[in-house]
Amino acid sequence: MAGRTTLAIGGAGSIAVVHSLAAMAAGWRTTVVASAGGSSARHLAGQLDARRVRPDQLPAGADVLVVASPPHAHVDLALQGLEAGARVLVEKPVAPTLADADRLVDAVASCGDPDRLRVAENLLHAPAWRRWRSERPALGQLGHLSARALQPAPDWGHFTRRLTSGGVLFDLGPHPIALVLETASSVPTGVRAELESNRDDGADDRAVVEIDLTTGTVATVELRWGGDEVAWDVQAAGPDGSLRLELLPNLELTRDGHPLELVRRHDPVDPRLEDLGYVDQLLDLVDDPDIGQDVATARHVLELICAAYASAGAGGTTVPLPFTGDRRATPMQLWRD
Repeated sequence: MAGRTTLAIGGAGSIAVVHSLAAMAAGWRTTVVASAGGSSARHLAGQLDARRVRPDQLPAGADVLVVASPPHAHVDLALQGLEAGARVLVEKPVAPTLADADRLVDAVASCGDPDRLRVAENLLHAPAWRRWRSERPALGQLGHLSARALQPAPDWGHFTRRLTSGGVLFDLGPHPIALVLETASSVPTGVRAELESNRDDGADDRAVVEIDLTTGTVATVELRWGGDEVAWDVQAAGPDGSLRLELLPNLELTRDGHPLELVRRHDPVDPRLEDLGYVDQLLDLVDDPDIGQDVATARHVLELICAAYASAGAGGTTVPLPFTGDRRATPMQLWRD
């Protein structure tokens, strides 16, 4: 893309701020900010010396649109960006229902350039994950695969209101599930889940998910909102060794217990912007769109999540994959209804 890349951001919450800082580190210029909440958009636009526009005006001439709104608005804003000719990065979860994800998959397939849209699975762009990806084949067929994402409950933006689509598994789950599926190198055939809620709205704030793989391995994912502990990590072991990646609270990648060197390529305001993949996520969208998560893969992740909610609603029984349940239902409805 010739010249300095310009960015439009749909949304003005904490993740929009993260994308704006990553854009600075990438050498991009944020020109437009839009949000349903006018005051937050005015504030962020003022900080970035950008224009504030209405959401229906996005991408307002920018080269790239980042959709960082609450999930219910993801698909419509992404379609708007595609129709305007922009490259689009959609935050996860990609959509509130599989039917909505289907709309986006169909639109990308028919736009003539499937590389124009990616889903914001930033961890797939992290320096540590690049090294993990290069080390993974030497492990052989995995006998163990697990991931955790444990952190305090979010207390900002739409999380302070009633959650209707889903809780921690829906919102935080796409991160570790994406890492597990890429590491597995095999197809998931079924899923079981246990969900708990300590929230007034009944949304899940703890989840334990077991994923059956064609190799016979059962991958596990544990998620939690609550308490003070922060732990984001993934572990894999095979007959020829083991890998462990800790992303939070500290960054470390080990092979058979020995630390591996990780190299940063940028100089962001906060090193975590690169450590968690946010800078290269933007650059790869323009320069190397084969890296990262396409919309069909994001739908696959959402399908697994929907099946997990359905499993929890059925007492933890195995739900086969591909999922054949109601594609118009939100994950919460698959669990609670």
